[in-house]
Amino acid sequence: MIRPALAFALCVISILTHAGGTPQVSSATTREQADLVDIRSLVPDMSQSIAYAGSDNFVGTPIDGYEAPRCWLKREAAEALARVEAALRKRHLRLRMFDCYRPARAVAHFVRWANDPADQRTKAAHYPNLDKPRLLGEYIAPVSGHSRGGTVDLTLLRCDAQDAGCEPLDMGTGFDFFGARANTDSREVDAEQRANRRSLLEAMKAQGFDNYPMEWWHYTYRSRPSLNTLYDVPVTAAGEPARQAEIDRLMRPYDGDVPGASLLVLKDGKAVVRRGYGRSDLERHVEAGPATNYRLASVTKQFTAAAILLLAQDRKLAVEDPVRKWLPALPKAADAITLRNLLDHTAGLLDYEDLMAKPYAGQISDAGVLALLSKEDRLYFPPGSTYRYSNSGYAMLALVVERASGMSYPDFVRTRIFAPLGMRDSLAYVAGGPGVPHRAWGYSEQDGSWKRTDQNEYSAVLGDGGIYSNIDDLARWDAALYDDRLLGDATRAQAFGKQVQVASEPEATYYGYGWRVTANGDRLWHSGESIGFRNTLVRWPKQRVTVILLSNRNDPTPYDTALEIGKLFLAADRAEPR
Repeated sequence: MIRPALAFALCVISILTHAGGTPQVSSATTREQADLVDIRSLVPDMSQSIAYAGSDNFVGTPIDGYEAPRCWLKREAAEALARVEAALRKRHLRLRMFDCYRPARAVAHFVRWANDPADQRTKAAHYPNLDKPRLLGEYIAPVSGHSRGGTVDLTLLRCDAQDAGCEPLDMGTGFDFFGARANTDSREVDAEQRANRRSLLEAMKAQGFDNYPMEWWHYTYRSRPSLNTLYDVPVTAAGEPARQAEIDRLMRPYDGDVPGASLLVLKDGKAVVRRGYGRSDLERHVEAGPATNYRLASVTKQFTAAAILLLAQDRKLAVEDPVRKWLPALPKAADAITLRNLLDHTAGLLDYEDLMAKPYAGQISDAGVLALLSKEDRLYFPPGSTYRYSNSGYAMLALVVERASGMSYPDFVRTRIFAPLGMRDSLAYVAGGPGVPHRAWGYSEQDGSWKRTDQNEYSAVLGDGGIYSNIDDLARWDAALYDDRLLGDATRAQAFGKQVQVASEPEATYYGYGWRVTANGDRLWHSGESIGFRNTLVRWPKQRVTVILLSNRNDPTPYDTALEIGKLFLAADRAEPR
């Protein structure tokens, strides 16, 4: 008796050999020659987790022919898939692609792996109930319909009412699970999982895709493009617009089923790049996107500084006020410290992180930082004499905001900054208070795998790093920095001014109020690092270019990446005729 999977493989070969003998491998060497299109040319934000471009697949290594994580298809199949996606989005559903066109050399790689009984690294995840020799023939054939360009492997995502926070529906198995449980109509899965599979089946069938019943994720476009022709063109980023290809190269570490990032590039106030990469929540496989909220860490400081400057505009305080006017609990050594010194990191306050007990029970707050500093009647240096970056100083500024305004710091930034600018999802997060919508969870790489490391003992301090925001809200913030809708011209000049020199090498840099500034003022920026998060916001105000890169991982540091991306748009701006 021929097993169903083997019968299907033989059927594929029979179809491919119909009216012409052995399937022929095309001589095409490029995507264009093979008449394949990238699905993202039709659906720019199509969710992808191209398993064979990385090591998280049943072979356990990147597969031959997958040089970039791309989904290529014959045009008619790609257009049909785009129609599926459009119909699903009306119901707050989306597709996620696992595989599309598959080079013939990749199929050969599968066969070589299947013939190596010693390599059992992925057995527990992909074929726990099968002996590896059974995979060849029953599940892995020497010819794949994927190599024709009309077959896809995919799943369904459910999004919220804002079409954000998209996470996979439970299908009962993961992609490329070998066994009866993966059969589309398997009775081994529960009713909800079968219903989810049925939803995918109906959506795909409506646009001409037929399911392979042994695998719930596997669909072939009914017209069977290039019926008896296989392709062996490697999947690459070649042929894409140079700027987009370079951005994709720079952002590749964030792409796939890993802690991700959200990237925004603004040019003349318009978003020219706006998309997410990777995952905001690894455990639930939630997409990172424009609405994903990240802990800004020290990017928060520009908002704390703005809060002080707003109060100065209101004449509720002055930046030359002694800090002890507002926080008399500080020790006598702080007598000469002004709010200006706190804003530009010239106060000399001790680092609260070094004063905390080790280990520290729970999380310290801004008020807790004040309590620690009040016990230390000493400074690092006389106020105003030099620069030393200080989280303690910005924790004190948050408390000054509260004393001068009569409002909590979260309420002040919400009512005076976020609400007027339409930053609806941004907030200073306090445990037990309003939740973070579309929250990204922080991760750190440990021993080759990602571990959730979202909070530590410092994470409840608000003034130095406690704000959560997303790239769409930060676009509104960036727009407000060009005019007086929030801060007046003179106030913005103070914030962006060269208040104190920070470094002379490799370039002269200064600190303003919550911003780092180059010597000529052409570039303003601030980065933020806390456990599980790395962020940066870089502005070239004269060219009206801004790059915002937020990530929920401890590595890499995004500032250099943001500079490289910014240069792509600055170079294009210089090249345009005037």
